[in-house]
Amino acid sequence: MDTQLYDTVIVGGGPAGLNGALYLGRSRRRVLLIDSGDARNMAAGVMHNVLTNDGAGIADFRVRSRAQLDQYDVSFRDDEVVSAVGEGDCVVVATKESGVFRARTLLYAAGVRSLLPPVPGITDLWGKTVFECPYCHAWEVRERSIAVYGGAVPGECLASTLTVWSDDITYLSDRRELPEDERDRLTAAGVPVRAEKVAGLHPHPDGVGVRFEDGGAASYGALFLHLDMEPRVEPLRPWIDAPDLESLQTDDRGRTGVPRLYVAGDLGRNMHQAAMAASSGGLAAMAVNADLIREDRPGSLPAPPPARTP
Repeated sequence: MDTQLYDTVIVGGGPAGLNGALYLGRSRRRVLLIDSGDARNMAAGVMHNVLTNDGAGIADFRVRSRAQLDQYDVSFRDDEVVSAVGEGDCVVVATKESGVFRARTLLYAAGVRSLLPPVPGITDLWGKTVFECPYCHAWEVRERSIAVYGGAVPGECLASTLTVWSDDITYLSDRRELPEDERDRLTAAGVPVRAEKVAGLHPHPDGVGVRFEDGGAASYGALFLHLDMEPRVEPLRPWIDAPDLESLQTDDRGRTGVPRLYVAGDLGRNMHQAAMAASSGGLAAMAVNADLIREDRPGSLPAPPPARTP
């Protein structure tokens, strides 16, 4: 067991966790960042909409970010957190390989898992020609034909949004019966619907090929879809009694209703973009620093806003 008492353990080494570490390191805090290295955006390979880093390789961004943190009291462990629980005035964090760590606070930025629908071939194309976020990936396939898969999670709003980048959008309903309001939005956006059952996806010179169960086929420059997501909060049970951290978040700076637990990134409120996730990491780090100051010097800072009931 590491005998150090860190000011903060950060779980997650994406933009949220790294920016939180930067803020806390520059606040003279002793920080340990633990990263499993399997963030959901790794499949895409690059990041967009971050000034000076638009199109940067995600792996390279992480390496450069860690190098910038070397001058501060920030340590790293490439490991998987298996449990984290509050014990009195600290948090105890256990990892798969590196042992157990103790900290005064925990900034949890482990993100979410994207749950791909059970369409044969989609996993191999995910992050290459199959995407979720138009703001992250539509520029690269602008003016090409684009399919929107709406068979699992409705995506009529996504289809309408994509008309900014292409006039050739097709909605694949995968034999799902579309409610009237969904069909009306697609009609208003000028997006035709293909109702056939999707049998599978495969690589195609155009981008992505689609096979239909009735024997038909089509090709598109890319396919977009909305996904269900699963919060990566397994290590926090049984510390928290909630399905996610967003429901426990009590303010816009990442505080939660659980003492000493803070949230940043995709697990928080509407932060599913790299730049926004990084911003949330900075905000949460400022909350951590302020709360530690308040704990060490009672009365030196105004009290934080009262926690709302989850």
